[in-house]
Amino acid sequence: MRMYQFIDRQLSKNKSVNYFLDCVTPDKSRKQKRVEKKGEKEKEKELLHLNWLQQRILELLWEQKDLYGQEIVEILLHKNNEEEKIRSGQLYPALRKLEKGGFVKSDDKKIENIKHVIYKTTEKGDLEIQKQFSIFFHLMEVTIGKHLGTILEKLNDIIKFSDKFCVDLSNRFLDPVTLKLAEFVKPDGRYIVREDCYFGAELSELLKKRIVTFNHQHCISIKNRDELSKNNVDVAIVVFTLHESNSDWILPKMKEILRPDGYGIIIDLVSLEGHIIEKIVSNYLSNHGSIGINIDETKEKLSQLGFTVTNESIVDGIVTLIFQSSSE
Repeated sequence: MRMYQFIDRQLSKNKSVNYFLDCVTPDKSRKQKRVEKKGEKEKEKELLHLNWLQQRILELLWEQKDLYGQEIVEILLHKNNEEEKIRSGQLYPALRKLEKGGFVKSDDKKIENIKHVIYKTTEKGDLEIQKQFSIFFHLMEVTIGKHLGTILEKLNDIIKFSDKFCVDLSNRFLDPVTLKLAEFVKPDGRYIVREDCYFGAELSELLKKRIVTFNHQHCISIKNRDELSKNNVDVAIVVFTLHESNSDWILPKMKEILRPDGYGIIIDLVSLEGHIIEKIVSNYLSNHGSIGINIDETKEKLSQLGFTVTNESIVDGIVTLIFQSSSE
């Protein structure tokens, strides 16, 4: 299953998503709950938890603003694939439900003297798109959390971090990945994390104190990427950052700092291939133009830098690549 299909299915079917939706949706007053009938509750729930087709229509209207019905039909049928099996007869009922739920609104408009019903998202529809943005990262955290520990264990079996000099070029600080790698590196290795990461120059003393709290002060140090020594690192790793629009420096930096026999590691999502969620994310996070990596393109870039991929695995849309300098 492609990554974008995994995202679509999870957004519409995953129980954790529905639970998450319930958590972020404002609750009704007790008085309202008492007077509400069971049938009305079910109807409201149906309108709250949009199915995948309603989500797709809402995303399309959010992306392209004003569309009339036939345009929506043609665009979605053009994007159709065998797994989704969209039929034109499904689209208008889905549109009507979205309008009834207050997610879209319609207006009559003449185009070349022909009357059309134009659909556009409402404020509630735009908020639903924002909610999908939050749900996507929730799903990503669930998926990552499910597999990341196992991935790191397997990496340690292959590379043996215990006496290595490791540099983490990821755009994060002291998350479970950092703490897990620090445990592997101790007691004889060294581990450097980026100072110029998400927290930037404002990396607080509180965060630095966390290193002591977790007893990693003897292996973890914090440096700017420009302070890293050349050809001196055993392992350079980056986790979930290659999808950032400002990440072109990462692979050349790995080439610069790694020893001739050193290991480079990439852990990221498989490319979403231009899925609408990328546009939603880039709308709210300006430094994210795309999500995930195209494996073939990444291998080509590694080859151009003189690297050869020695291990590759994909689990639930999470790709892990291990690479070393090519033999002379």
